[in-house]
Amino acid sequence: MKFPQSLHLIEEFKKSENYLLIKDIESIRRSFKIFNGNYNDLKAALWEHNIRSVDNTLWEIKEVHWDLQDKLIRLLFNFCSAAAALVPHTRNHKDRLYMQTDQIYVEYEKKLDKSFRNNSLHHFVIGLRNFISHDKLPAVISVRKHDSGTTSTSFSIVKSSLEVENDDWKSKAKEFLSLQPNYINVEELVDQYFLSVKELHNWYSNRQLQHHKKIYTQVISEKKTLLKLATEDRITTALPFDQEDIEREEQILMSL
Repeated sequence: MKFPQSLHLIEEFKKSENYLLIKDIESIRRSFKIFNGNYNDLKAALWEHNIRSVDNTLWEIKEVHWDLQDKLIRLLFNFCSAAAALVPHTRNHKDRLYMQTDQIYVEYEKKLDKSFRNNSLHHFVIGLRNFISHDKLPAVISVRKHDSGTTSTSFSIVKSSLEVENDDWKSKAKEFLSLQPNYINVEELVDQYFLSVKELHNWYSNRQLQHHKKIYTQVISEKKTLLKLATEDRITTALPFDQEDIEREEQILMSL
């Protein structure tokens, strides 16, 4: 049986500089996807917390109450940990791909200064992860309020439980804490932080597409050629992509 020539071309393509660059660019999206997944898990648990409040099981069955609160603390820690991991992942990714003189590098640094380095919420989220890792679990409370005929339930961190003897909170995190009420609403906290991270990573993703548009276009063209050859040789399973991937990438580039 003749060895398909397209198989050689596929292997060469997978080792090519342009393809590896695109794979490297896409790697940061995986880190954000993990962060996004932790956010969704926490939001789902907060929704369950509200449902259990409405049907009163949160208040009438102690096991449900404690189990839900433990689950929410665990998922809050996962969320903060994913946020903390995303910081070095993104920084290393940027430093690996771009020089300090590159415009995309300069633009990213400016956005970091504005939205994160000087943002007290960001420092609190990272500090909360460190607090739970190295000190103790914060005290939490579920509160149901009735106002003008409507009922709402919140899950909050007791602010006083975040105090530690060694005062290990960074100055920006302490700045955030000083402005918070006695009970810090977890859902409001994670929603606000998630949106800021999502905005930055959406911008970074689109900016990279713009910066490397020629390379993306060339890689898509090569993928089309390889797909045609692999189809003729009946070895499409050897491809690291499919027709849907190509169409999706073309739509993204057209939207720029």
